[in-house]
Amino acid sequence: MLQKLQNKEKNFVSCVIYLHNEGRAARDFLQSICGVMWENFEKYEIVCVNDGCTDDTVGQIREFLECTEHRPVVSLVNLSYYQGIESAMNAGCDLAVGDFLFEFDRCELDFEPSLIMEVYHRALEGCDVVAAAPKFGVPLSSRLFYKVYNWGSHYRGEIRQERFRIISRRAVNRVNQMNIYVPYRKAMYMNCGLKTDTIVYDNKESARKTRNREERSKRSTLAADTIIIFTDVLEKVSLAVSVVLFGVILVMFGWIVYSFFSRVRPVEGWMSLMALISFGFFMMSVLLTLILKYLSVILNMSFKRQRYVVEGVEKLTQ
Repeated sequence: MLQKLQNKEKNFVSCVIYLHNEGRAARDFLQSICGVMWENFEKYEIVCVNDGCTDDTVGQIREFLECTEHRPVVSLVNLSYYQGIESAMNAGCDLAVGDFLFEFDRCELDFEPSLIMEVYHRALEGCDVVAAAPKFGVPLSSRLFYKVYNWGSHYRGEIRQERFRIISRRAVNRVNQMNIYVPYRKAMYMNCGLKTDTIVYDNKESARKTRNREERSKRSTLAADTIIIFTDVLEKVSLAVSVVLFGVILVMFGWIVYSFFSRVRPVEGWMSLMALISFGFFMMSVLLTLILKYLSVILNMSFKRQRYVVEGVEKLTQ
């Protein structure tokens, strides 16, 4: 027993697990995570974030803790109402105190438990952020969002759908120094300047969780906010529109010049009216480009400050 204890990792790790109506999977997921932690780490904690669960998710967790022999240190953060995954994970990460933080966005076991330690050992090699990304089963809407984001992002790293990730305490501190509120964790971690890596794994077949209307709305809003805050997609689109309208102006100007030397005369006033309309739309698109650029600078200097609302924190085990 002493030899086994000496072989365990000395770093204190925290596991932050997001919960929103995960009653069917929460118990098995927590059992798997706790098993890996108990076998490999001397000290660890589990931080579960209850994001407005309306099923028996919390009850399943309590039943598991009553039956398990290892008695892990588990804290339950109860949010006052459903606030979405980003706000919920911010609340959990603020409570976690480990040298390394595991972030589990979903209670989905489509990976082998050994992958957790593989990600951890990759972090020990010098990466401050290491993510585990599934190879298959990424929804079309998610793939489209990541393509648009990576196209518009001016940072070197690309993001993709991730199942979980590990973050060093240095990366957590760096992100907290960048802004008081983290609007989109994956983008913030990728843009913090520290070394990152992604391990892509062949995910096992598993039932895909169906999002309700409220959750889909939150994700859609998050996607729109992320595109605006972290990329220059709107600027590129506005600039492209300006170029197209400028081309229209050149065509109209050429047609006006041609009409002076042509025998075919257009309706009187038509050419000048079209030229004026094209020039007006062109100037509007240029102005819009400048406004979007100005807003992007403001957003880069200070992100919107959104707070999470916590009802209370429970210590399920000591």
